[in-house]
Amino acid sequence: MANKYFDIVVNKLVKYKWKLMDMKKLRWLVKNILDSEFTEKKLYKIIYYLKNRQHLENLKKNVFFVIGTDKKYNKQEILEMFYWNIVKKHCDEFLKSKYYIWWLKALELNLSSFDVPEELLIVNQYKQATEVVMFDKQMLFKTYWRSSRGKENLFGFFYKFSKKIKLNKYTFNIACMELAILESLYNPSMVSKWYVIELVKKILRKQWKSLDFKIWENILRKNKHHTSINRLYKIALSIDPTLSENLKALIKRYSYFIN
Repeated sequence: MANKYFDIVVNKLVKYKWKLMDMKKLRWLVKNILDSEFTEKKLYKIIYYLKNRQHLENLKKNVFFVIGTDKKYNKQEILEMFYWNIVKKHCDEFLKSKYYIWWLKALELNLSSFDVPEELLIVNQYKQATEVVMFDKQMLFKTYWRSSRGKENLFGFFYKFSKKIKLNKYTFNIACMELAILESLYNPSMVSKWYVIELVKKILRKQWKSLDFKIWENILRKNKHHTSINRLYKIALSIDPTLSENLKALIKRYSYFIN
């Protein structure tokens, strides 16, 4: 391929520096330059050289960061700039239904901790999959089913306990504090177990009186999260006697004790 085409593409990319560009837009740009000589093979050859010569950074399949020549960004900076943007676009494109962020990241977001997670768990109505957000960061799509009475999709029930939050300029639904606590305590990994416990202790010490016990009651009456409420009760024993007694009463009435 003649160098003149590559140089023209590079010059055209300058106006998009430090921005995201998807494959559709990149194809359009290259096609306008090559005109009648355009082929998919030539497109991918140009992309290869753009990446190889550090004009493009591949964030995920068909999504690129246009690298400016006058300033360099490291991967962490790029993550912080575009992570939630890509998450939002990915969910809107591939879910096409309601969803919310759950588990540990929801708990952290309730505490205003906005760090990019290694894995982001998204609860939705239908999709079960593990996909790449950008670089090596993953997004896990989960559904919420109960099979004890035939297959019952519980997404609608739990979605009621989500709330809206602003991340950069994008709005997401996340599990409310009460639901996020139960989800995080349900089955933490060996890596995150003690971190989760310390977060929950911090929440209970500072704001247990503002937590809505009615939400926990409704979840237990749906026959969910009995293990989590027991773990929460054991944590509460070292925090506040009134709190632990309230949780004990909740378990007696709507759940059962687990040794």
